[in-house]
Amino acid sequence: MSTIRLFYRISFFLISCFLGIVALVLAKILGASMPARHGIYSLWRSFFLFFMGINIRIKKGKRPDFPAILMGNHRSYADVLFVLSGTPTVFLSKAEVKKWPFVYQAGQSLDTVFVQRDNKESRSAARKELAKSIAKGLSPVVFPEGTTSMSGLLPFNPGMFYTAVEMKVPIVPFAIEYSDPKMAWVGDEKFIPHLLRMFMMPRWSVDITIGGAFRGSDGSQLSDEIHAWMNASLSNGN
Repeated sequence: MSTIRLFYRISFFLISCFLGIVALVLAKILGASMPARHGIYSLWRSFFLFFMGINIRIKKGKRPDFPAILMGNHRSYADVLFVLSGTPTVFLSKAEVKKWPFVYQAGQSLDTVFVQRDNKESRSAARKELAKSIAKGLSPVVFPEGTTSMSGLLPFNPGMFYTAVEMKVPIVPFAIEYSDPKMAWVGDEKFIPHLLRMFMMPRWSVDITIGGAFRGSDGSQLSDEIHAWMNASLSNGN
């Protein structure tokens, strides 16, 4: 059964990614608005999650219907599929993703901002690009830990908290928990082996806790407040 599941999921993945990326690229070339491209992505995501046997459960809160910086803890590259927003989203991704087929092309079509995290100038340029997105009424998605972990919460990178303060934009945090923690992508595991593990998993779920809008006048304090909220949401299972 697992072999059959792996076969049809790989087939669906390749075909759906090809069709989805072609649709997004054409939409961008033809000048489609970001909401239109976001709609294409959302439709593809719904089909993808269904065929992969992944169920998203909102444990508390509701998806924001206003532009905000969306911040969450990070378990794997798949987390971008679990972000719930009523407004079009723009993702911040590490530069290494440019080497990933399908993922990079899809990211480009959705105006993803790529950043080399160990380069100060690249981080600064990425924040400026995200600020432009905010000014257009879009919602940037940021994983402030900067890398993945199987459990708990790592220290935050502070940059976007100061951007939120400068632009007077709210931050809406969310906490992600996998029903099977071993589905996290951590350490030195390669992309393909992890993807195959996801394909072979019969069914699993992702629990999402969504917070309210956080605002502040001090970036450091705002970071501490959101870190505390996220840590409590993860440890208490709210």
